Amino acid sequence: MKIAASFTLVLCFIALFTHAQHKGLIQVNQMAKTGANMFEVSNKLNGDALIDRLAAQRRAFNNSRSNSAPQVANLPNPEHIFDRSSLTTITFDGLDYYILNNRVIGIKGLELSDEVLAQITDKLLLLDKVQYDYCEKANKEYLNANTNFQNIRNMDRWFFTTLKILNTTVNDIASFTKNENPSLSVATNISKMTQPNIDAWKGKQTDEVLVQLAK
Repeated sequence: MKIAASFTLVLCFIALFTHAQHKGLIQVNQMAKTGANMFEVSNKLNGDALIDRLAAQRRAFNNSRSNSAPQVANLPNPEHIFDRSSLTTITFDGLDYYILNNRVIGIKGLELSDEVLAQITDKLLLLDKVQYDYCEKANKEYLNANTNFQNIRNMDRWFFTTLKILNTTVNDIASFTKNENPSLSVATNISKMTQPNIDAWKGKQTDEVLVQLAK
């Protein structure tokens, strides 16, 4: 009887703990959708400055490197923008994106469905993955015994282009909020963004092409 009672208590504890976790996640998601009190419980990052920093680091390295092989310590570290396991607020063009477990779970002041948030997540994380991969692959090529500088130039060019695409994409999302019903505008227009925006000089490319280039 004691064993049965103890087992029952363990099951009750597990059930209560699981319920509390689920309830907590629902509360976080609801807060994210409305922006309520999020600044009080999240880390804060300036996304525009982060993009600028990643580009500046790569540019400074390219301008300063000598003809000799660079040391590992001198190479710009690849860095994910949206790889955040804890709740983080990242601001792009005045919009506060709430990031948790590598997903956009809300944008401050906007009522967005899970489907719309998933579409935003897919677009931004694709670009984040591509810029990270190009930085990492260019670094590895520098350390290759038979360094191919043309490959490095190509990867650097796509690294900078991807950051520009990311910057253009978040600027476009911000522009969707400049009307009387910003939530509806974002939901309507994000579904039309079937591919990340690309600067006119590079032309239109598909998501699949960007991923293939990073492989």
